[in-house]
Amino acid sequence: MSMQTGRALLGEFVGTFALIFIGAGSIVTNQWTKGALGLAGIAAAHALVLSIMISAIGHISGGHFNPAVTFGIWVARRISTVIAALYWLAQLLGAVVASLLLIAVFPSEQWQPVHLGTPGLGLGIGFGRGVLLEAILTFFLVFAVFGVAVDRRGPFRAIAGFGIGLVLGFDILVGGPLTGASMNPARTFGPALVSGFWQDHLVYWIGPLVGAAVAAAVYGYLLLPRPGAIEAGEPSEPGVRRSE
Repeated sequence: MSMQTGRALLGEFVGTFALIFIGAGSIVTNQWTKGALGLAGIAAAHALVLSIMISAIGHISGGHFNPAVTFGIWVARRISTVIAALYWLAQLLGAVVASLLLIAVFPSEQWQPVHLGTPGLGLGIGFGRGVLLEAILTFFLVFAVFGVAVDRRGPFRAIAGFGIGLVLGFDILVGGPLTGASMNPARTFGPALVSGFWQDHLVYWIGPLVGAAVAAAVYGYLLLPRPGAIEAGEPSEPGVRRSE
């Protein structure tokens, strides 16, 4: 493993750690304060932390912080299979460590009622609807990633982090009460593992991965100029290869 790849993996760990610690933490804080944050506050917390961390780390790792984003980049053949797998490991580990620290910070009587911020299906939302909604929300997120971060014609250095973060925010405003608007298997996996809440867990893998794959197909294959195929191994820019 090269030093560049090691730095990228550390960046993915730190970025995912921040997203889960602040995102899931905002849900526990909302529980503790009896709803003081509300849906808008929770959406803002997720949007802001993702925006800042992509801005801080995007030039190091691509700023995925989400197995679904990595999967979409892989589907578009802009990251190798080996690097994608390593990214998943770093992201899931970051999510678990963040969740462990959340239970060290918050009293159990505050995090247990909300399962440490683990997303769950709302009243009247079954498995199929949950998968569909998570797929649609993730499509918007990954489509934005391609538009502002992958496509060299997009404004990556200027607004990429905030553009992607805002998508996360408006997705939560719509989908939060219905599925928790995870759009991120790591966002669900870390709190679920630590809290022991696994209800409908597959929704939060199937939906985001399907949505990411569709976004990659639409933008990566129809709208984005195609570079040469990337073989399994380390790309010159870990995490994302922008179009020429």
